[in-house]
Amino acid sequence: MTPLDDTAHVETTARGIAPSRSRSRIEIEFARAPEGETYLRRQHAAYPYHLCRPHRFAGDPEGMATLYLQSCAGGIYAGDRLEERVIVREGARAQVTTQAASIVHSMVGSSAAQSVHIEAEPGAFVEFLPDPLILFPQAALETRLRIRAAESATVIACDSFLMHDPEAQGGVFSRLAAEIAAEKSDGRLLALDRFEVAGATMRRGLAGIAGRFGAHGSLWVLSRDRPAGELVEAMREKLAGIAGIYAGASLLPNQAGAAVRLLAEDGVALRAGLFAAWAAARQALTGRLPEPRRK
Repeated sequence: MTPLDDTAHVETTARGIAPSRSRSRIEIEFARAPEGETYLRRQHAAYPYHLCRPHRFAGDPEGMATLYLQSCAGGIYAGDRLEERVIVREGARAQVTTQAASIVHSMVGSSAAQSVHIEAEPGAFVEFLPDPLILFPQAALETRLRIRAAESATVIACDSFLMHDPEAQGGVFSRLAAEIAAEKSDGRLLALDRFEVAGATMRRGLAGIAGRFGAHGSLWVLSRDRPAGELVEAMREKLAGIAGIYAGASLLPNQAGAAVRLLAEDGVALRAGLFAAWAAARQALTGRLPEPRRK
């Protein structure tokens, strides 16, 4: 994690990425209607992205809209450059998720990149909860998740992946570089977390890196509505009884909120752990447990 620096403004560039084959972008903007419901105010979706109408679920924060991001491509391919931008205006409440996990296909001599930017205005409540990335053998991907939030906004966001070899031949992904950054509304950096790992390294099962685990997840909760220490304790309690995971919750720097990092034996345990952390945060912030989403 990186401490706050009044002069810091994160500028990121691709590291070792081959020339772009295709650049695809989706931009969605949520706003709060006068009667209180959140609606999709503006949208732009280029291939392979597809949007359906927003959904409402019982037990969610009042007025919340849930939107599923869908892909027509069947996964992420070599050379793809995917850009996602989610803007949640003042007082709006929105959840963005995916219809299923995303396959990152095998790549030879190239790689792919995916960047997500979330902007939360004052009083906004945002949940960005995509399903995991599934890294096939020889997949090479760089991901960036940047969250820019007003002090009175709440953002819950996750990022996760798991390894998979469909032919069961011992193949592993080539490389994954992942970054999560949280910023104040003026762009000053609050927290930064990044890692880079090769599939061959994970397969070795080294202590202090991945051990026996083949899946990884991070969940950040940026909020001033509850003391961050209470969020940490709530998430630790929910995670304690879940089999097949190794997890920890801690404070983010600069009083930004709390974060969970977990390792899991497989996709089932990964989903269970991330759901538990999200449910604990939602309950601590709203007083109600969320219902599982239909996928």
